[in-house]
Amino acid sequence: MILRDLLSLASKEKRKKERVKAVQKFAVGMGVAAAVGVATGVLFAPKSGKETRADLKKKAVNTIETIKGTVQKKAETVKDAAAHAAQEVRNVIKDVHGKTEVVRKDIKDGYHEITQDIHKTAENISNELNKSVE
Repeated sequence: MILRDLLSLASKEKRKKERVKAVQKFAVGMGVAAAVGVATGVLFAPKSGKETRADLKKKAVNTIETIKGTVQKKAETVKDAAAHAAQEVRNVIKDVHGKTEVVRKDIKDGYHEITQDIHKTAENISNELNKSVE
């Protein structure tokens, strides 16, 4: 069961890394799309240079704000996933520790029972030997 939990945790970590890569690809894609949009706007702009520059600045600021918001949302998602994974690891470690204590107690109790059985058996043998000598 513990091995399954650890494998599950490793799988979660792998999915987290994949999500981070997806966020990075998305951000790059947004940047490329913005650049293409700006270039297209410049090429086909029917406005004067001053008006076009003002529009480009406005669009660039809006695009940057959109990208920033998207990246922040994705970063928050990754942060939450990391916090959840960390909690899962703590839970697994706590569970393993608890089970270790139970096993340790069982071994100690078993040792005492075996010791008592050995002493009782030795006493019985001694009694039997004493009876046969008499």
